[in-house]
Amino acid sequence: MHQHVVEIFQTLAKAGAVPGTDFSVDPNDGSLRMNQESYQILRTLYPDVEWEDVTDVVEPDLRADVHALHQHLGTNFVDELIFYIHERLSELPSSQAAWYLQQVLGGVQQRTGINLYDLLIQNIDISRFVYIESLFTGDVVPTPCHMWIGDLILSAGGTRNDFEFEDDDAMLTERGLRLLALVWAGTENLYDHLLPLDDSASES
Repeated sequence: MHQHVVEIFQTLAKAGAVPGTDFSVDPNDGSLRMNQESYQILRTLYPDVEWEDVTDVVEPDLRADVHALHQHLGTNFVDELIFYIHERLSELPSSQAAWYLQQVLGGVQQRTGINLYDLLIQNIDISRFVYIESLFTGDVVPTPCHMWIGDLILSAGGTRNDFEFEDDDAMLTERGLRLLALVWAGTENLYDHLLPLDDSASES
């Protein structure tokens, strides 16, 4: 999603417009849709802005890239991962949730080119949207956690036998490491710190 669309979303919500009723993000093209009341709010708040030009911008279609990745992995990676992300956002303290999102969203986009943020914020309520935004733009100091590694592996078609966590160590089977490398890229030394896990358990 373009940054200006996010800012419009926030502006409308603060002005009292209702997400999903007065305005929404189109799930097909990522563009902003709004009713006449929301449009008038923007024109009143910012009379010098040419809102006709701003709201006409359409985000590139991600469906083809997502479909290609799913075909390659043989699993609905994005759908599964977004489910896990929302679960983690509900259960992790904000500091760990911030770290989790940084690793997942940044690493997946760097490896696959897919902007998960656009897909993550589709069809969510305003409170969840504001919380996600606060993890990026607020005063939350990210605290390292390992859960994102397991969620990426599971979403890519692995099993819980493909990874283990013990204190500050993450242990992956060869298959777990391969699946992680297919969907995530980040700091080069991460893979140097992952410990090997016996693959035999993952075959059972």
